[in-house]
Amino acid sequence: MKKLIFFLLLSVQISHAQQKHVPVIDDKIIKVDTLLWDLKTLSKAPEIEWFDKTGNIHSLFYKGVDYNGKPTQVFAYYSNPDLLLGKKTGKTKFPGVVLLHGGGGKAFKEWVEKWAAEGYAAIAMDFSGKQEDVKAYTSPGPEQGDTDKFYKLETGSDLKNMWTYQAVANAILAHSLLLSFPEVEITKTCLTGISWGGYLTCLVGSLDNRFKAAAPVYGCAFYDESDIFKVPLEKLSPAIRKKWMKYFDPSSYMSFAKPQFLFVNGNKDRFYNVIPYDKTYKLIAETQRSMCLIPDMKHGHEAGWEPHEIRYLFESVINQAPPLPKVKQIAIKDSLITVSYSSPVSIWTADFYYSNDTTSLNETRVWNSQKVNIDPKTKILSSPIPKEGFKYGFFYLKDHRNVSASSEFIIN
Repeated sequence: MKKLIFFLLLSVQISHAQQKHVPVIDDKIIKVDTLLWDLKTLSKAPEIEWFDKTGNIHSLFYKGVDYNGKPTQVFAYYSNPDLLLGKKTGKTKFPGVVLLHGGGGKAFKEWVEKWAAEGYAAIAMDFSGKQEDVKAYTSPGPEQGDTDKFYKLETGSDLKNMWTYQAVANAILAHSLLLSFPEVEITKTCLTGISWGGYLTCLVGSLDNRFKAAAPVYGCAFYDESDIFKVPLEKLSPAIRKKWMKYFDPSSYMSFAKPQFLFVNGNKDRFYNVIPYDKTYKLIAETQRSMCLIPDMKHGHEAGWEPHEIRYLFESVINQAPPLPKVKQIAIKDSLITVSYSSPVSIWTADFYYSNDTTSLNETRVWNSQKVNIDPKTKILSSPIPKEGFKYGFFYLKDHRNVSASSEFIIN
């Protein structure tokens, strides 16, 4: 009898979630010869089972895509500003954000809490299949290790059993679920992810054109050129490596992306180095991308969700709030390097970072910096070219909101 009552309640929850019209992904603009993901099916809100609805952060399971022919459940945390204040969700509508963790991570309750406090309905799901604080997890998908991400493809595994396929599909389903909640404004949803979650953000943000803004942190495309990720890829046979790059590298999809993108990274990141990173953001139209290269940014989940520039970008897109500063039109002439910029708030400080170190790995590369001249009338930043020249460089600036932005990498 208890089981019958549970399933009746569950069916009511599912029906309630799907009463709201959920927009469908426009898959016609993803012009690849073979698209693994059934984007129309993934546009439908999945079935859910609430695990814990007490407190200000709720937890749930939602139905994921099949793995090895068997159904899966995905664990997630959810909250919104009303829940955070201990109120029942009312008539107020909130923008939404989907949060994608990185390698070794999980669904982070603190991350959801942070975004709910920022005014968003937020959902974070677990891609590992082993959320240690949830004992009822009985049907997970693949693990996060290199076997499920890379090597299993060499053994003839179905592409849909690979970690990337599963993670992308389940991230899109989380978005569909978020869009089905009555308190979420369907025209104001955003996406951010950290490290491997940044990689997923590049993929999901390119495939799911219902998002209005996306902020990959660290993660990028061209995995075969990464200091770190080229290692497992080089262990694959050339044919399998090519297959992985075709289906699972973001470079195959990013030219079709529709959201506004903010690329957040450090200049010395261990996993996502200068050359592939530079190639990645250039796949997105210049008018559609913003840059925030943060000098010596640490790599980690907390470090990755700290930059408030992500929220400023989202607010500028969905609520027409004042935008981030933007650096444009790099020019090198005689002994001077200049860039123009636009900013709704005056620039507080600016520096030029540069390096001639071409032999070190990205994380150990030696960088120097020098102050630059700020001309608020012409909106020009100028810096003498270092006497020793430079191989890699970028401008980094902050406005009087303490909001930072940067140029793209300048590579000689």
